Amino acid sequence: MVTEVTSIDSIRKGKVLVDFYTDTCGPCKAMHPILEELSKELTGVRVAKVDVSQNPDVSQMFGIMSVPTVIYMDDCQVMQTQRGFQSKQALKKMMESSID
Repeated sequence: MVTEVTSIDSIRKGKVLVDFYTDTCGPCKAMHPILEELSKELTGVRVAKVDVSQNPDVSQMFGIMSVPTVIYMDDCQVMQTQRGFQSKQALKKMMESSID
């Protein structure tokens, strides 16, 4: 399940794939089913989303300038960032390349 994030505290610990989005963004809406699938398939990685219009402080903390932006983090350390629509395969590859 994809978790809605309203504060940085909920994504501080562990491996987290965070999707920064807005409700009016077409590519963001297209990515939602992909993120739901990943949340069910991934073990040891939480999937979260942040509505940038509702949570400007969290968005600003990570320097989000456009949506969708997906950040893969490990214990609140940014490992990878991707901007724009991402396929399921691209998101998996992004996380795998951070494990080295």
